[in-house]
Amino acid sequence: MFKSAIPFIFLIIFVSACNSGNYQKPDDPIEAGTDFIRFALDGDMTKAKTFVLPNEDNESLFREHEKSFAEKSKQEKDEYKNASIRITKTESLNDSTMLIIYSNSYKNKENELKLVRVEGEWWVDFKYTFTGDDALESLPDQ
Repeated sequence: MFKSAIPFIFLIIFVSACNSGNYQKPDDPIEAGTDFIRFALDGDMTKAKTFVLPNEDNESLFREHEKSFAEKSKQEKDEYKNASIRITKTESLNDSTMLIIYSNSYKNKENELKLVRVEGEWWVDFKYTFTGDDALESLPDQ
């Protein structure tokens, strides 16, 4: 009986491995924001970075955040990873800008996340999260 289960186990492992690399960013700003937050809390900065609006300010701030997270203790990283996301408010500023006010169950501190749609894709304006400034002004002509 065990021998007949081995091919089935390998099939499950193979399918799981194949599916994990097929992540696609959501078309919905709230889902995109939630995915970004979850990846950041989990310490998966490679995936989180795929949401960061590409410009010098955002990328620099994200590198600082990434470095800061890497320096946290294993216990603190585990606390973040186990934290749930609490979205307290969403506000659509226009058809291409969304604010998400959220906290996590570990720190329970309210944060704002600004998402902007550029060429049909939702991006996190990381600069806004830290400074309140609009990062779109530093984008090349669209």
